[in-house]
Amino acid sequence: MNLITPPTANPSTESIIHSLQNWWSLAGVELDYNDQPSALLAAEVAPPVAVRPTPASVTKPLPEETIIPVRDEPLPESHEGFLDWLANDKNLIEAKWSRSRVLPEGILEPEIMTISALPEKNRDGNVQLFSQDNQKLLNNMLAAIGADSQKSYMATIATSLPVDGRIDEQHWKALKMRLLHHIGLVRPKRIICFGDLAAKIIFGEDLLSARKNKQIINHGASKTETIVTFHPRILIERPLFKAEAWKDLQMLTRISAP
Repeated sequence: MNLITPPTANPSTESIIHSLQNWWSLAGVELDYNDQPSALLAAEVAPPVAVRPTPASVTKPLPEETIIPVRDEPLPESHEGFLDWLANDKNLIEAKWSRSRVLPEGILEPEIMTISALPEKNRDGNVQLFSQDNQKLLNNMLAAIGADSQKSYMATIATSLPVDGRIDEQHWKALKMRLLHHIGLVRPKRIICFGDLAAKIIFGEDLLSARKNKQIINHGASKTETIVTFHPRILIERPLFKAEAWKDLQMLTRISAP
């Protein structure tokens, strides 16, 4: 018995190629990756209208008000209560940066309040308002305008030092509002603002622009004359800027001798 079935007529090469091309086209093999492939058995539908893809919820930027911590209760109304809050509140912006916090120092209603953006590391690695060398220069700067450093008030906008030494811009508004409340509790007669970052947070200007004129800080129902100048750290690194800093200091109303 012959078990071999006689072959049917061989299809032509052209028909084989044409059949393969049809299959590839249906399978979407020849389409660019940006095109929409079609399923073999799916009913033909009209091409979809191109729409902008919606980002995944995990990557969708959060609105600013949900990024910046917002207090449900008002800030402490006493200076003592405010310092206690700065020292212990777990919801401070700085709580994400470091467990170490540096509190402001000085007397209330001082002739001069100094404000810088961040505390500094000292030679021994401890974080302070100013390093030893910078504090010494600051004392000399205050003495030059007739102010006693022991009767001034020193504060930083943030109480902790971030690893990269920067404050993300999303936090500037909240930190500025907190600072204005702080100034209102201290009630200084004059303010010296040190450094580029502090100038940007408080006045929305870089150091070189903000130091051109005497500034005014509005806090509550009061206004305090302010100048912006170079941070003592920069003056030590670049002594040539000391003459410029002296010009800035001279814009403040002269402090009367006691």
